[in-house]
Amino acid sequence: MVMELARYLTVEAGGRLMHVSVIDRGFDGYEVVYHYALDHLEKNLHLNIKVSLPEHNPEIESVAKLSPEASWSEREMMELTPVKFINHPDPRHLWLPYEWPNPVEGVDYEFLKDRLDAPPTQKSSNQPSLMPIGPYHPLLIEGAYFRVKLKDEEITDVDVKLGWNHRGIMKLFESRSYSRGVYLAERICGICNVTHTTAYLNAVETLSGIEVPDRAKYIRTLIAELERIHSHLLWLGVAGDLIGFKTLFMLSWKVREKVLDIFEATTGSRRTPAMNVIGGVRKDLAGETIGKIERRLLDLRGEIEGLVKLGYDHPLMRRRLQDIGKLSLSNAISGGAVGPTARASGWKLDIRWSSPYLAYADGYTTWDLITEDGGDVWARTMVRLKEMLVSIDIAKQCLQALKKVGGPIKIEAVDPKNFPYNEALGKTEAPRGELMYYIVSDGTNIPYSVRIRTPSFRNNSLLPKMLKGYALADAPIIIGSIDPCYSCTDRIIVIKDSENPKGRGA
Repeated sequence: MVMELARYLTVEAGGRLMHVSVIDRGFDGYEVVYHYALDHLEKNLHLNIKVSLPEHNPEIESVAKLSPEASWSEREMMELTPVKFINHPDPRHLWLPYEWPNPVEGVDYEFLKDRLDAPPTQKSSNQPSLMPIGPYHPLLIEGAYFRVKLKDEEITDVDVKLGWNHRGIMKLFESRSYSRGVYLAERICGICNVTHTTAYLNAVETLSGIEVPDRAKYIRTLIAELERIHSHLLWLGVAGDLIGFKTLFMLSWKVREKVLDIFEATTGSRRTPAMNVIGGVRKDLAGETIGKIERRLLDLRGEIEGLVKLGYDHPLMRRRLQDIGKLSLSNAISGGAVGPTARASGWKLDIRWSSPYLAYADGYTTWDLITEDGGDVWARTMVRLKEMLVSIDIAKQCLQALKKVGGPIKIEAVDPKNFPYNEALGKTEAPRGELMYYIVSDGTNIPYSVRIRTPSFRNNSLLPKMLKGYALADAPIIIGSIDPCYSCTDRIIVIKDSENPKGRGA
């Protein structure tokens, strides 16, 4: 039944499988939840398909062969829970070492020995070689391991191994109140903390039936777009550094400082503003502050336009970024790409447009959705450069609205001890792409379960397709072109007893 539904939703209806979650229901067994987005048919339309499995030997057919975007989600759930997805095309561990604590049945682990047939002194230039990148490498700010197979200098195959950044945040949500969860969400990513709290609160407020005041919507949207600008500028500087363009690195981070100054002036903090709270925001913007931000955005637009021109005109940018790391539209769709990575392959996918929230909805702001058709590193760069200008336009519209829209910035939340039995999805368009929170409530003031799927979780899984066929020297900028975040992708697994599958965490 699941395969038939998955085939219909994916092939016939054109839906996107955003994620696969497993909820532990104790003695009642396990609940497998397939999160489908059908927002291309109707804005904000989503469908959760639930399948109940028994407590002992829970098994279900894998949908990864039909929907490749499910592969990492199913592998994750097989490690975090006892649920087995039968006939999965790649059932290896995603977070744990491949062969520990117990090898996955039916998997050939010979490749782990990293041996070639001939001794090194007898190898010819035509024989393949293996190049490890990571888990700790100057290319990678965070820990990750890429096992790269080479023929001469050309990449012929890539294997990605995660699990080096030990995180347990999803489990921590289950021991904190909904209000305290806001600050936990803010610490998942130092670069995109505003969008994490926004996605979390989108789910919590849907769960409890809270409608955020319009003034708070505009303030949240303003802060979110400032964060997008800062994130893209940070990425642009890193990209410049990866290709040896130090001038671009310095210029981008110099401009980014001005965005952080706006954050500090409006929230009191440069990168952890803690502005979002249940029901609204914690701080209003006075008329004088709005005027200062408008003047700074005017200057900022001029400097970003200069960076866009530099990106278009400088010969180094085109030589190093064009026609490498290509991701076709078909691979982007089947692999579930999100954010600038998807839009650079010509996919019109932006949660602000397909599932509008806050002040992105009709009647609040208007803006252009940026796409490119090249699918290469150059296209992903251009999408981010142009999106910064769009973000400035959205921010200016929010500031203009704040001059006219009055009212409260926060409403009283529901009784914190009486959250209803419910479940909800909360999504945002983070700087890296679609961010999803799935929260299940059991009627208390603490979530029963919280599942998070970050944009990097999806885009990281597509890196092998982008790397194959290109030179090893281009690997740093190809990997960097998706703006990967490994800390927000990784999980921690606590194995209390290898004979007891209940002894696992998330």
